[in-house]
Amino acid sequence: MRAFLRSRAARPLRFACTGGLAALVQLGMLDALTDWRWTPILANAVALLLSTQLNFVLSYLFTWGDRRPRAGRPFAVLGRWAAYQGSVAGTALLNMGVFVVARADLHTLLASALGTAVAAAANFVAGDRLVFRTRGVAAPGRGGHELQEPIA
Repeated sequence: MRAFLRSRAARPLRFACTGGLAALVQLGMLDALTDWRWTPILANAVALLLSTQLNFVLSYLFTWGDRRPRAGRPFAVLGRWAAYQGSVAGTALLNMGVFVVARADLHTLLASALGTAVAAAANFVAGDRLVFRTRGVAAPGRGGHELQEPIA
């Protein structure tokens, strides 16, 4: 089971686990902040911002942990973090747009969950192809998805 969880095939499962945990943290913060009388849009924005930082750490360590930069590159994680921030900025706008529109007809937490779900597919593609991508020549027999040298 452990070998499967670390496999390339299980990456979407790992993504769902890390994203699901981050989403639960976001929803919990949103619920707490709205209970403290924050406006729902500001509360959702703050909860989203904080949960994305948790998601980066979990993604770096678990979802794409097999694509960590080589040893001897101490600032490589900062490059990944910056790329992650850029990629989630776009999907955060998508998330917030869905939230604002859906909130007219749905409970605040359901509207937030819908925004998160809509942005999830875009986040996976961005993480796989941009933020945690690898560079170099495709390994033989792997369809070009797993490359030999992680990018900084």
